[in-house]
Amino acid sequence: MEPARRKRAEGFRIPANKTGGDPRALLAALRRHIARLEVSLPQFAQRPSGGQPWTFGLSAIDSHLATSGLARTGLHDVAPRAYGDMPAAMGFVLALALRRLADMSERRPLLWCRLASEEWEYGKLYGHGLETLGVLRSRFLTVTLKKPAALLWTMEEALKSGALALVIADAKPKHAELTVTRRLSLAAHAGKSAGLLVFSKSQANPTASHTRWLTATSKSRGPPYDVQAPGGPAWDIELTRARGGRPGAWTVEWRNAAHRFDLVSGVPRGAVHPWTDESGKTPAAKRLALRAG
Repeated sequence: MEPARRKRAEGFRIPANKTGGDPRALLAALRRHIARLEVSLPQFAQRPSGGQPWTFGLSAIDSHLATSGLARTGLHDVAPRAYGDMPAAMGFVLALALRRLADMSERRPLLWCRLASEEWEYGKLYGHGLETLGVLRSRFLTVTLKKPAALLWTMEEALKSGALALVIADAKPKHAELTVTRRLSLAAHAGKSAGLLVFSKSQANPTASHTRWLTATSKSRGPPYDVQAPGGPAWDIELTRARGGRPGAWTVEWRNAAHRFDLVSGVPRGAVHPWTDESGKTPAAKRLALRAG
């Protein structure tokens, strides 16, 4: 074996005395080794894009990411923690998109590729709601397709074109496998764009995404002048995978006017139900019941 190849091969060996024969310790050591490779090897290096960093604006979150922010030219994916959290996942994705478009050097629009089955399930995007969130209609494009394969092909071609700052796409886990997401990641690098996959449900299958997020609804804080009034959008977010980074979980609130996130502390976790009181209990008279006949 050549000396260079022998050296690389030896780099993958993990001494048994460091793991004690424990499979979990061995797996953790392998993950750390892969994370080091993803940061150090040139083929995994980020290409300069000439724009400002794509960050959350919160050091508590950005410090968990390899480049102190999201990769500007790459693929990311977001999934709901449970079935009812899909609208929350979509809102979180739009907030990330607005953080990207806030870069003054970024003049390209964004495209959202909608899947017809997802529109039937959760409804179409509402223009006035998007404007309230801060999305300019002049920089927002959308297309709806029936077939998942056609949608993923459209996303790939849109990323490669270089005409878009960001391409968002609805996706089902069984269609967005590792090979498909690898193609999307390469297309994003080629077009110096970013891709965001919005999965319809959480899944553990591997993808080529730089970061993977789980999102759930969270209780909003009322404005200081009226704590009973509705507050801004809030989400429980969990970073489950970060290439070269480390996982974490936070509760964040979106500020529409400033286009920024705020950390929220002291908010109880769990699903937000319209009939749930402050203690988290649902009155018996208000509980849903299943009737037969």
